[in-house]
Amino acid sequence: MPDDVTEGQAERTAAEKQAVAAKPAATDAKPAAEAKPAATDAKPVAEAKPAAEAKPAAAKPAKAAPPPDPRVVAATAVAEQIKASLERALGPGVVDETGAFKDVPQLVIASGKWLAAARFLRDEPEHAYTYVELFAGTDYKDKGYIEVALYVQSVANNRFINLKVRTPRDDAKLDSLTGLFPGVNWEEREVYDLLGVVFTGHPDLRRIMMWEGWNGYPLRKDYSPFENIPVKGGNGS
Repeated sequence: MPDDVTEGQAERTAAEKQAVAAKPAATDAKPAAEAKPAATDAKPVAEAKPAAEAKPAAAKPAKAAPPPDPRVVAATAVAEQIKASLERALGPGVVDETGAFKDVPQLVIASGKWLAAARFLRDEPEHAYTYVELFAGTDYKDKGYIEVALYVQSVANNRFINLKVRTPRDDAKLDSLTGLFPGVNWEEREVYDLLGVVFTGHPDLRRIMMWEGWNGYPLRKDYSPFENIPVKGGNGS
């Protein structure tokens, strides 16, 4: 103990320390506040509205059909007149269909009347269709026939006509027109060669592009170059 501290002071100091130690420790901790219910801003869900009914699309006004081409109408009328003339000369059933190819009258002739109809239309002065401009054939496999077309002109009357005839694919035969129009000799040979139509009465019906012995007819829709081509060429062997 330092010399300048009396015994009484030392006792008082010790008593004060004991008093301080005896007091409970002060605390700043506050009791926990009671938990409050969580506030919510959630709003009640609105009832779902029924979906609006789809409105039917407004129907577009139908387009008016274009007026008929007067040239086609006139050509079809001429075809009907020619049909009537043929029937007066050769009897009913000589024409299967009438129509027009653009402004040209068109008639489908019954196969059994092909030669007689062509002769009448060539020789009758009212018609005088004497000059052949086109002779060709087309295979209509899905319809089961081959169609031959004869596009012929009346030079005297300055008119054209398109004549057609159909023959079954399985037995394709027609009368030859070489006796009436010698110029179709090679055209009939071509149709025979490429489509297999046999023209009865033709003076020299043989292949004109493919060689004799060629297997098949190249312009038929079911022709296959892999199945039909000969193994060797030149002589068809």
